[in-house]
Amino acid sequence: MRNNLMIEIYGTKYYSNTILRLLHSSVYMNFDIINKEWHILAIDDSKLNRAIIKKTLGELNMRVDEASDGIEGLDALKKKNYDLILVDYVMPNLDGFGFLAKFRDYIGDSFVPVVLMTGSDDLNSKIKGLTIGADDFLLKPLNNKELIARVFSLLRLKNVHMELYEKNKQIQWELEAAKKVQQFIIPKNFSNIKYPRVSGLYLPIEDIGGDYFDCYNISDDLSGFLIADVTGHGIPAALVMAMSKMIFSIYSSRFEKPAEFLQTVNTKMKSVLLDGQYITCFYIVYNNTDKKIYYSNAGHTRALYFRADSDKIIALDTKGFFIGITDESDYQEKSMNVQPGDRVLIYTDGLSEIKNSQKEEFGEKRIASFIRQNNNLKGDDFCTSLYETIDKFSLVSERNDDLAFLNIEF
Repeated sequence: MRNNLMIEIYGTKYYSNTILRLLHSSVYMNFDIINKEWHILAIDDSKLNRAIIKKTLGELNMRVDEASDGIEGLDALKKKNYDLILVDYVMPNLDGFGFLAKFRDYIGDSFVPVVLMTGSDDLNSKIKGLTIGADDFLLKPLNNKELIARVFSLLRLKNVHMELYEKNKQIQWELEAAKKVQQFIIPKNFSNIKYPRVSGLYLPIEDIGGDYFDCYNISDDLSGFLIADVTGHGIPAALVMAMSKMIFSIYSSRFEKPAEFLQTVNTKMKSVLLDGQYITCFYIVYNNTDKKIYYSNAGHTRALYFRADSDKIIALDTKGFFIGITDESDYQEKSMNVQPGDRVLIYTDGLSEIKNSQKEEFGEKRIASFIRQNNNLKGDDFCTSLYETIDKFSLVSERNDDLAFLNIEF
């Protein structure tokens, strides 16, 4: 005789001593699951089994729809979204395996756990079921306690999946917002620099990255050109990039000498970088009065200078440690006379260290060769051609670092 003992949980009434004992056990109690209405699809050619499932789960705030075979089950998926599916192994028209082979086409990317019900405890059948999409098994004849346990276990998994999905959507939204901010603060138009002519390209390996470049009008006769690389990728590198870009911009107008500029930036950045984070950068100041460039390197890749009248490439480098490693650091400074037709390329190691399928690096020599062979190309045409050369050399899927370069033409 049925015991009509009743309990109310979050406004939902439940009966049956068996169910109450399960709900109050530490194993199965989960108010988030109990308080939510779930939609279950039971696919079985046995009316008795469907009735057992509907009665047992119906008392747990679950709405159970029925189907007598796999074809009816697939038709049900066209009309409604379900949170969990119980499907029999042996059925006419379309059995459980046939249903499992097709149902993903109906639910798309949704996560819908499936319990395969079988009268056989055959290991090969279980392996086959797991391989084609089952998440758990129930042995027939059905046991109410085991049915509830399996369903609650998978609904907890479903709940976690839904929470992760929502959190992932939020992260994707935040990444897109960060991407827009980064695209805004990295210059694409260099018209503020009257001379020399400047062009560049920035390609993060993820949506956002830690490489960047910038140009500064220091005075009427002085222009500054910076390229930098923050350790790491993704959001941490992008945040540091944004902070360092602001600090570089603030102090660029206060120093005519690159070495003094880098020393000051190093002191300011040391306090905001996390342990293990640092920045490499190469900084050039062009003086239009004496027609010279002054440059300093903070642990970055060497710049490549093309001397037009001799058709030679000169590697520019100085001594200097990464930004943010020590509280105080000295930076060497050098200078060079420039002539019309000359060009200097500053770039991050994502360009020189990019590898092809044979694990060969593109390298400084290939960059230098490209500059010499394509010196007739100017501005964006030069940048586009260099990127196309890289694109032929290495597949995007094989790259593991951001890529940025700044092309300066005299």
